[in-house]
Amino acid sequence: MPIHYERDDERRRIIIMTTGRVTPEDVQGALDRQANEGTWSYAVLYDARAGTNTPTREDLHRLVLYVGALTARHGPRGPVALVSGSARLSRMGRAYSSLGELTALNVQVFTDVDDAECWLEQAQKAHPSTDLLSH
Repeated sequence: MPIHYERDDERRRIIIMTTGRVTPEDVQGALDRQANEGTWSYAVLYDARAGTNTPTREDLHRLVLYVGALTARHGPRGPVALVSGSARLSRMGRAYSSLGELTALNVQVFTDVDDAECWLEQAQKAHPSTDLLSH
């Protein structure tokens, strides 16, 4: 399985780690799981350092549209920290972040997990979730 998915309800965080080749369908599956479990507004630490491929611009456009549709149904998505091990993936992550601004997506790209964790904690404090109201 190219995506390892962990849910941490205490910290209101989803941790996703990728390995090998990850398809857009794999990513959509993780998004669906987050939405279906009622954790759409949880923060996400997406560690893509062990992934072997980079999404195309077309993949990013489809992903942003997909996230937009889920956001329309489930409300604002929690902050997303993307940890990248390659310059190319970092560029695509920044492009995704720019495109995601259209759907109020809060994404930052990092090369260090500790920096990503720190940012997520700050982002969660700055914008407390309303997830508890939807359960």
